Amino acid sequence: MNKKRETITFNRINKETKLSLKVRIISSIVALAVAIPCILFGDWLFALLVLFFVFVATYEIIRCAKPKHSVWLYVVSVILIICLTFWPLLRQLTSKLDHEGWHIYGGFNSIYLSIFIVVVAFFALFWLVVADANFSVRDACFVFAIGIVVGLGFQSMLYLRYIPLYEKFVLLNEADNNYFSFFKNFESSSLAVYVALATFMTDIGAYFVGVFFGKNKINPRISPKKTWEGFFGGIIISTIFSFCFAFFLALGGHPVLQKLDVENWYFILSLSLLIPLFSTLGDFTFSSLKRYYEIKDFGKLIPGHGGVLDRVDSLIFSAIFSSIFICFILSVTYSYPGGNPLF
Repeated sequence: MNKKRETITFNRINKETKLSLKVRIISSIVALAVAIPCILFGDWLFALLVLFFVFVATYEIIRCAKPKHSVWLYVVSVILIICLTFWPLLRQLTSKLDHEGWHIYGGFNSIYLSIFIVVVAFFALFWLVVADANFSVRDACFVFAIGIVVGLGFQSMLYLRYIPLYEKFVLLNEADNNYFSFFKNFESSSLAVYVALATFMTDIGAYFVGVFFGKNKINPRISPKKTWEGFFGGIIISTIFSFCFAFFLALGGHPVLQKLDVENWYFILSLSLLIPLFSTLGDFTFSSLKRYYEIKDFGKLIPGHGGVLDRVDSLIFSAIFSSIFICFILSVTYSYPGGNPLF
């Protein structure tokens, strides 16, 4: 009796896909060449990179809601997202402006959502609904909601870059005498690199596994090209790469965070497993927004990738989740000056 042997078949790659892949790789290399130095050196350089992202992302949000936007809509939106993103820094500036030991990382001991900014933004956007006949309630609700999510996402990216410094020099009260040091400018970036690696490896793994092996669509209504094969492939690849990255750094005595060391390997594993899930959720959420507004990409800043929101959609969700996860770990471990910032 003859039995059919099951074999793994590869999808055929057409010329369009090959060209798209080539453009994506080249533009990714250029983008990384710009972003990596900012992440590694940190300090104000990274804050300026995030500020640039805020301006571009704000334009992309408004472009969805209203292609012919007014100047006042842009002004209100950009102020909203900048304030939400840099609120920990603004809080610190107002409370410790004359303190000679002031550092940019001093305010990033948690992620914060200012009720004052939220209320002011709400009233300002709905005043624009009254003043501008082309700006609807639906548009105002979209800008308000997505502005808060994006602002918290960028704030979380800052938190992930600066919290290792806060932990070392504030919570552990180690000496901080040199403005430029290997830890402050390089080693402390490993946590942000770890979360970014887990996020982008999910995207990369899902893309390549989907291209070569994808057969079964997850949700064609939201994302026609994403498959279950790519989904699980992305999770597996991301978990392996990110866990190995953080664990082997911890094994070598350089954990991405003091509480993500070898002894607490289960925290690393949990985070490495969960980041891909929230990364995928972010991807699907922003894809559904594009389908709703009937646009292919949020922008055209990065050839083959679209705009800033097309590239950081997954990172926004994974950064927020990772920040909350780390806030919880640190809040039950250390005694924070001024009380627990998480609750």
